[in-house]
Amino acid sequence: MDSSQSKMPHSRLAMLDIARMVCIILVVIGHYDPADAPTHYSNMRMVIYTFHMPVFLFISGYLYIVTRKSETFTAFITKKIKRLAIPYLVTSAIIITIKLLTQGAARVDHPVTAMSYMRMFYLPEAGYFLWFIWTLLLAFIVVFFFKSKKARLALFVITLVISFLPSVGIDVFCLRQSQEMIVYFMTGVVIADYAPRLFNAGIAPTAILLLLFAGCEAYYVQHQDSVLMYRFLAFLGIAAIMTMCYNCERHIPVLARSCVVLAPSVYIIYLFHTTILGLAKAVFGKLPFLASNAGATFYVQAFCAIACGVIIPIALYAIIKKSKILRLLFGV
Repeated sequence: MDSSQSKMPHSRLAMLDIARMVCIILVVIGHYDPADAPTHYSNMRMVIYTFHMPVFLFISGYLYIVTRKSETFTAFITKKIKRLAIPYLVTSAIIITIKLLTQGAARVDHPVTAMSYMRMFYLPEAGYFLWFIWTLLLAFIVVFFFKSKKARLALFVITLVISFLPSVGIDVFCLRQSQEMIVYFMTGVVIADYAPRLFNAGIAPTAILLLLFAGCEAYYVQHQDSVLMYRFLAFLGIAAIMTMCYNCERHIPVLARSCVVLAPSVYIIYLFHTTILGLAKAVFGKLPFLASNAGATFYVQAFCAIACGVIIPIALYAIIKKSKILRLLFGV
């Protein structure tokens, strides 16, 4: 970490904040999925899904190493419960309640029942996207007990092997998703341990990497027949995004400063964007000039919905951070 980075607010690396903002926007785009979307939009979503959540997990693993301190497991897990579990439960209860109140009058993705209030304690019942919180919490619990660099490297190898084994097929506590995804968290851990400057590449190497990434994604969209290619794209996507964001930090300082300011709202965007997207689609469906998904109208509707999915949670974050109770409930 150079001196400019060490002076970032809350020891935050601007490169990582840029990456978080890029990926959360991609998350919102990925979750806007009308049934009659154009083929090229669906292909774009396919590309996004090969790397955006691996990048998020990578960032979490990297930050775990650069921000860790000596503490007991009880203190550590208490912080993670406050940061992850409590917001998950509160947000799940809110989303389930909204769905119960609206699904009779409007189309709702993943309908719920009253039993969903119980199922949310062991399944991402409010929305499948919440698997990420379960996986992240499990990753933190496991990695805490691996104290040395060599032990964490061994854990990375173990998670890599496990990710290629046949699926455990157990959705409870999102174990199936965790089997595949924790390796990306451990990639961030190992990079922070052994090569924290790995992605500090210049513009030319970054351009070559991005072109390679684009070419591999184009191949994947056409064939979609290789699990190995899918995993390779996740690692390649991590490298491409991180090197791109490093160069943005160096050469576009206004972007870096903006992302440092906005990045604390990323978790609120993640928690609420699907609900806001659903409400936006319901409203647009009642407006004659936006009801159709044909031609340019689709892109107008998509832009408006995605903008709402990003901007409204940022506004919510500004409200939440002013209240001690709301900060506790939503992990701010």
